[in-house]
Amino acid sequence: MEQAEVKCACKGSFLDKFIQPALLVALSKGSSHGFQMIADLEKSGMVSGDSLDPAGLYRTLKRMEAGGLVSSQWDTESGSKPRRIYSITAEGRGCLSTWKTTLLEYRSNIDAILSRIDEGKK
Repeated sequence: MEQAEVKCACKGSFLDKFIQPALLVALSKGSSHGFQMIADLEKSGMVSGDSLDPAGLYRTLKRMEAGGLVSSQWDTESGSKPRRIYSITAEGRGCLSTWKTTLLEYRSNIDAILSRIDEGKK
């Protein structure tokens, strides 16, 4: 019998909160719809492609919109089916600035953990 793969935080499967700053960075470059953001995020290297769940991304965008970080409007004139176009708000830009400080602190903590892991191998 094949054993199911266990979702473990050690594999990064619980780091979904990092999608918020990645989305804010993507939207700081210009307005976009969801599937274009997915493609842009994958190309940018900010997230790995297999970790992006479109439904989760749209849930995150909806929460971010409710929180005032992004706004959206329907694009019905592009020739394809209607799609929601997202834009970063002034509050979202402020949040992105705060994320930068937070991520720098995380990086410092991660570097400390990594150095302790390497010490344990000696």
